[in-house]
Amino acid sequence: MIALRVFAVPLLAAAALCGAVYPPGVTAQDVPRLLQSTAFVRSLDESALRKLVPAQSGLYFVGCPNCNGGRQENQLAWNAGHPDEVYCQYCRHRYPSASYPMDQFLTVRNPRGELQRYPYWADAKGYRYYFQARRDDLVRNYLASAAHDLAQLYAVTGEMAYARRAAVLLDQFARVFPGWCYHYDYPFRQKIVYDGDVPPEQFRPNYRTARWSWWAYKDVPTPLVETYDWIRASAALEPAAAARIERDLLRNAGDQVYSNPDDYGNMSPTAWTALITLGRVIGEPRYVHEPVRRLRRFVETRFFYDRTWHEGAPSYHAQTLGGLSRVLAAVRGYSDPAGYADPLDGTRFDDADLAASFPALAQSNETLLRMRLPDGRELPVHDTWWFDKRAPLAETKPWLLPALGQACLGGGAGASQRQFHLAWGGGYGHQHGDNLSLLAFALGREMLSDLGYSHTKYRSWTLATAAHNTVVIDGLSQNFGSASLPSDGTLRFYDAAGPGVQVVSVGGERGYPGVAKTYSRTLVALDAQYAVDIFEVEGGAQHDYFLHGDADAASAADAALAFAPLATLLPAGFDWKPTRNEGEASRVQSPWYAYGFLRSLRAADAGTAPVPVTFRPADAAGPRLRVTLLPEPASRLVMGEDPSVRRAGEDDTRVDAFVRPFLMLRHAGGHSTFAAVIEPFAAGGTLASVERLAVPGAVVAVRIRRGSRTDVVVYGAPAPVKVPAGSAEAVFAGDLGVLSMEGDAVRRAYALGEGGWLSGPVRAPSRVGRGSLLSVRRDGPLAISTNAKLPEAGTVVRLITADGWVYPFTVASAENGPGGAARLRVVEGPGMEFDAATGILRLAAYPQREHHGAVAVEWHVPGRFESGAVAAGGRPGSSRHGGGNLPLGRQ
Repeated sequence: MIALRVFAVPLLAAAALCGAVYPPGVTAQDVPRLLQSTAFVRSLDESALRKLVPAQSGLYFVGCPNCNGGRQENQLAWNAGHPDEVYCQYCRHRYPSASYPMDQFLTVRNPRGELQRYPYWADAKGYRYYFQARRDDLVRNYLASAAHDLAQLYAVTGEMAYARRAAVLLDQFARVFPGWCYHYDYPFRQKIVYDGDVPPEQFRPNYRTARWSWWAYKDVPTPLVETYDWIRASAALEPAAAARIERDLLRNAGDQVYSNPDDYGNMSPTAWTALITLGRVIGEPRYVHEPVRRLRRFVETRFFYDRTWHEGAPSYHAQTLGGLSRVLAAVRGYSDPAGYADPLDGTRFDDADLAASFPALAQSNETLLRMRLPDGRELPVHDTWWFDKRAPLAETKPWLLPALGQACLGGGAGASQRQFHLAWGGGYGHQHGDNLSLLAFALGREMLSDLGYSHTKYRSWTLATAAHNTVVIDGLSQNFGSASLPSDGTLRFYDAAGPGVQVVSVGGERGYPGVAKTYSRTLVALDAQYAVDIFEVEGGAQHDYFLHGDADAASAADAALAFAPLATLLPAGFDWKPTRNEGEASRVQSPWYAYGFLRSLRAADAGTAPVPVTFRPADAAGPRLRVTLLPEPASRLVMGEDPSVRRAGEDDTRVDAFVRPFLMLRHAGGHSTFAAVIEPFAAGGTLASVERLAVPGAVVAVRIRRGSRTDVVVYGAPAPVKVPAGSAEAVFAGDLGVLSMEGDAVRRAYALGEGGWLSGPVRAPSRVGRGSLLSVRRDGPLAISTNAKLPEAGTVVRLITADGWVYPFTVASAENGPGGAARLRVVEGPGMEFDAATGILRLAAYPQREHHGAVAVEWHVPGRFESGAVAAGGRPGSSRHGGGNLPLGRQ
């Protein structure tokens, strides 16, 4: 028992005691915990302790062939009570066993030329289960953690016995590590243990050739580096052992990680932090300088110009920023040896503090904080974990991330917040087939859900286009995107300057290359209370509009139609089998495969009258969502259930037990225009009626009545059209028009596009400003030529390249520059360079795309009218712009 006086050793004394580069953050209060975690290794004599250290490298992804519990070949565990076995955490089967004998062997030579045998059991398909190697990996991890805890005990108590045991473990790892084989260890793929040494030029991409762990990003044994840091000044570590530990374990591992070709991915900061830590502990400056050099390039090139992480998933954005902050923390306070200068770039560090050198990271963190639902959940798009949460939002404000391809409409505070999200990001890693996917959160619930990330056997479903709130063409999942075949959407217009009308419109034709001639979605939020959804599709033979309900809690959906049971949505003769594990996720790219996950189906002719569909929680008093569909002729409504995945808790045996409701409106033919009104409500709802108006010349027109108020939304009228407005008619032309009336009195008029509300009860002209890009520097203003009045702050301008790419930016300020060139300072970056003389536009930000030719600049100037009282007959009695029938809007 440690004397009470030891518990009083303060942290400062502990730091001085161990002389550490990175002092351990422990105090006497941690001693009971550390004693408990090290009890087993303290019970062994030194010979037994050395024997426990694995003589050869282990494997991480070794599953349980006896059951389907858990996920991703991560079921097996180890405990000291059975030191030579592993067991399944779900079915409790122990390995090796008579049912699964390791009666076959892989024999290889290790990097030292010594023969090593890896026993395994193989199933009927020849897939190998290396139970012994899994045991070795678990023991490796346990002993590294135990050594770390022993060193902390020494640091806080000064008891040499703890340092001695930590030293024994360090030394034994140093003795065996040079003989550990390189391996390729990935779930649901045959494991590879390499024969002999593997030179760096033969390392697999993405750090997939590993020794210490399963992924070489983590192959610097940081727990042992810190252990060495904390005990090396003690008498427990003999000079010969210290030299062996530095040479055969720490530098051996460090040089391997250092030599990997860096892909500048989300895990790169993990490797850099480990190298910097190692470099500082053993006095190796190149382990510090090279990560810092890579860090600078990383920040400059791996984020989009709006400072979002290029993989598009907030979880990975957060992971990457967290990793970068740890890199900066690891290097803080570092000084190079006297007279040292880096041989590559001549730099040296003295009491380094690099945080101020990367202001973009602060902006990137602010961007991440936007991407939250009101309950604090990170927006679960792409591969984002649904359980990743931050502080809840006090208030919702609309936002746009134009380079990422994500917009939020809505508003409200506290429990009344409502958000409508639209996604159109490209595929640059961890993406889903979710171009133009919608997500709705209101009144405390994610009412139209995006499943987010999963490693379960139904990962294929979570990736599928049919699992998202978008349109599927001919049963195909969308193009997931790549450098050679990008899937990015194109922002057509966005305006959320006022709470009354907020709008975002996006084209997503790259989601169906060679198939979709038109694939666009326009979302209009009115008074931040409800949304009008318009989805236009041309191309292919069949279009399926999907909406999926709450994935977090039990719910159902119903509609008042004459439904009949439907056996399947799969084509006749389709032999569908569910995916067995995450390794089969690519099956979702097969036509129609995703439709096999749709179950409990019923179908009905949708007719042409409005069809309200209500999504109801199991809690009868809970908030609901009403979707009023406005079907075209010959449409069919299918309703049913599909796997919600989330509630299964990443356990393969439970993914079939939890479902969420869905609706699918199917329309055949070459062209479809889906229109729906989406209304979250707490009790009774606010919308009295919804109808599709016949407005020849417009793509779609919708009239919504709510109490004494009538809202009319008109979309897609290139030439003037007549729109019912109370007892009169209004004439509209443009991309989007909204009228809100009480009786014949116009309370609001809003217009986007060339034209606007031209005559009738009110006038609200709108237009499109145009110019040409003259120049831009990556950190400077956009210089444009234009005859139009400059865009106001908050306006979204679109840079349109000769080959059809669109780069939107939000104007921070605009001013007339020399020679008549307008100068626009933008919020996002801009992260690109252009010189009209060369006609080359280069993105310095990700993905470093290049375009040739002239670049046009466009922006919408909305027409707006707001009035508290409007005289019958249409002339405004008052408005925020003054009385009279004035041409409103920013001119």
